[in-house]
Amino acid sequence: MSVLDSFRLDDKVVIVTGASSGLGVAFAQAFAEAGADVALGARRVDKMAATAALVEAAGRRALT
Repeated sequence: MSVLDSFRLDDKVVIVTGASSGLGVAFAQAFAEAGADVALGARRVDKMAATAALVEAAGRRALT
């Protein structure tokens, strides 16, 4: 068992604000890689779509 198994978020939903740049993008991608579906919020909708694509590339659902 890896220490990372303690941080799994399988079947959880995480809300990330500021998801169009910087830490918001990084957090959204990390949460998705940990197994969570991610609800994204940001003012720049066009850039938030790229974040949604990262979440979906990790095999999780993104709600914008």
